[in-house]
Amino acid sequence: MKPSSAPPFLLLLALVSLAGLLYGFNRLGWSGVFLFAAGAVVALGASWAIASMAFRNRPSAGPPGMERDAAPGLTPHESDSLKATSETRDVFIPGRNFDEMLQRLGANESMLNVILNSMGEGVLLLNQADRIVLMNPSAEKILGMGERESLGKLYLEVVRNPVLAGLLTLSKKEGGLASGEIDLSGGDEKTFAVSVAAIRVERGNHLGQIVVFSDITSIKRLMRMRTEFVANVSHELKTPLTAILGYVETLLEGAIDDKKNRSQFLQKISDQAQRLHALISDVLELSKIESGGFITALEPVELDELAQQAVELLRAKWESKEIKIRQEIPRGTKVTAHREGLFHVLENLLDNAVKYSPRNSEIRIYRGLAQGGQIEFSVEDQGPGIPKEVQGRVFERFFRVDAARNREAGGTGLGLAIVKHLVEKMKGEVSLKSEEGKGSVFTVSLASAQD
Repeated sequence: MKPSSAPPFLLLLALVSLAGLLYGFNRLGWSGVFLFAAGAVVALGASWAIASMAFRNRPSAGPPGMERDAAPGLTPHESDSLKATSETRDVFIPGRNFDEMLQRLGANESMLNVILNSMGEGVLLLNQADRIVLMNPSAEKILGMGERESLGKLYLEVVRNPVLAGLLTLSKKEGGLASGEIDLSGGDEKTFAVSVAAIRVERGNHLGQIVVFSDITSIKRLMRMRTEFVANVSHELKTPLTAILGYVETLLEGAIDDKKNRSQFLQKISDQAQRLHALISDVLELSKIESGGFITALEPVELDELAQQAVELLRAKWESKEIKIRQEIPRGTKVTAHREGLFHVLENLLDNAVKYSPRNSEIRIYRGLAQGGQIEFSVEDQGPGIPKEVQGRVFERFFRVDAARNREAGGTGLGLAIVKHLVEKMKGEVSLKSEEGKGSVFTVSLASAQD
């Protein structure tokens, strides 16, 4: 017995119907669509009548007197079972189950609508006159116009973009796929990858084009950030390396015998090497944090204990500038954090405060508000402060309020970027309050782990 041919027939019928609808719309507008639909119903009715007659008059598969489904070598019981099975697997005849076929066509149409409506990509269907005949909800959001207002309009009335116009022309001319990128301005500037495919039938007749919009704004932003990061790292690495090479060449040219100045040159080389080491360490640490390999789990951590450890670690630096540090976080203050990650946050904030605080000044580390299940702690200095117009950028990589002052202090430009990423990985927030000439206050908010 032949397997049922229902699925291929339905697929062919659906394709022919869609092509006919689009062709009718191109030639006669909506009246053409209604005429085609009416003709399809009449044709299906006729096929049902003819197929029914053919089925009733179908000749048997064997000679007279022999059962067509009898098989040699089978018992009567086995022969009856085979006959019953063959009757349930008879060849599918289109006109035999007309209602069922219409239901399947309706189900296919509903499934197509569900797929189009749930797609994140925008889909636009144009006829051969470049008029819009279909637009899914994502395309409505991208183009800023609803389907009802757009149907029947030329695409140029909905979206004016020279790149898109070029892709449509190229696809129509070559009859293939054309792709590119376009920028659309609405509330925000966004970039979309656009693919345009021509719809053709036999003999090369052009029926229309389908346009797909994919939002790649975030991908482009990440690519731009990566390019800027590589450029900044290269520049920061080049500066100390150039200084080291310069001092080494000076020593090799004879200054090594100058007892008065050679110690100074060697000290400069050591300073630049330490700066290079700090920069590479910060880049590696930031990369590890962003990749998710640094913070694996959060746990209750004693905040006051880590704050005191950070103060002791930097004792040589703040004592050399005769700075007084007041660690005022109460004992037993617990937050939900990553122990090593939180220590790096405290170390970077305190190191930043020491670098930019004047001699004989004061730095405070204190606990702030505890509400909504969160605990705040702050690091306050008496440094030069940060201008209001650039405060939103201080957590960016390699951003410096004063580049010369930062290099003189030995900063890499990555400390606050590391702080921000660590705090976010620990599900917290970091903020800044500063006023020029009155110092800065960096505040971190983390989930409380108090009993």
